[in-house]
Amino acid sequence: MIMTPKVSVVIPLFNKSSYIARAINSVFSQTIQDFEIIVVDDYSSDEGPAIVQSYHDPRISFIAQEHRGVSYTRNHGVDLAKSDFIAFLDADDEWMPNHLEILLRLKGKFPDAGIYTAAYQTFTKSGRLEYPRYWAIPKSPFEGLLPNYFESAALGVEPVAVSVAGIFKELFFESGGFPIDESKGEDLDLWAKIALKYPIAFRSKIGAIIHEEATNRACDSYQSMEVPLFVKNA
Repeated sequence: MIMTPKVSVVIPLFNKSSYIARAINSVFSQTIQDFEIIVVDDYSSDEGPAIVQSYHDPRISFIAQEHRGVSYTRNHGVDLAKSDFIAFLDADDEWMPNHLEILLRLKGKFPDAGIYTAAYQTFTKSGRLEYPRYWAIPKSPFEGLLPNYFESAALGVEPVAVSVAGIFKELFFESGGFPIDESKGEDLDLWAKIALKYPIAFRSKIGAIIHEEATNRACDSYQSMEVPLFVKNA
């Protein structure tokens, strides 16, 4: 009998050979080991796919596709997930060992939330590890529902980042997934759509490090939007 994992971890891959092992190893280092890892490769031209395929653990799957962009790649991974609960991790970021434990704790405590997320740190391009300046969130230690997601997102740093977000698979697709016809702001668009209908569960404990110094980051390939995607699509 095939057991359903508690969490399906979706990692999109595109020319991230320098970082993908760090990302995968941070999943295997979790205090919660009941997971599957789905790495979807968006037609990489480097050694990233070979690195993923060098892991001999039945919990990891490698899927290759033609180049379709990061949103399609993430959506494809979610579609293949066996669990009803999805956690995202970008190939150049890494989790703290208790990240999945945090997400599952929030999921159990706030079953009606739309997104579950932990705080995160950023490793900047200048080589510094920084804690984001959140806004309108109770001071640490905090575990609960955000008082106002939109106030937090508008006046401080975005409280939800892809690499710390967890969401139910059904709600993900009900909300439209990541918009595949957009190249920037696709994650914020999805979070906003969900936040209009559901509360956001947040824990101030650090769950991940976002590596802004990494090369070939999708968010560095495009200029800033004059109008946020969510506003444009409203």
